[in-house]
Amino acid sequence: MAMHKSADPDDLMTASDAARIIGVSADMVRLLARGGKLAFLSTIRGVRLFRRADVDALVTRRARKKRPVVGRGR
Repeated sequence: MAMHKSADPDDLMTASDAARIIGVSADMVRLLARGGKLAFLSTIRGVRLFRRADVDALVTRRARKKRPVVGRGR
């Protein structure tokens, strides 16, 4: 029987992996990182790696911004 490892907040992932979770392209993930919206670590070769916790936090922030505000009418 296959066992699935639960996601550890400190797991590292590539821009492509982060893009799948966020729902954007890998290029957009790089832009978010460059703009300071998503923290990253760089390897010696310059590959950006993203912590699972940071990716999940970005998803949460983006979801909150998309929710309509209720009760703000005239």
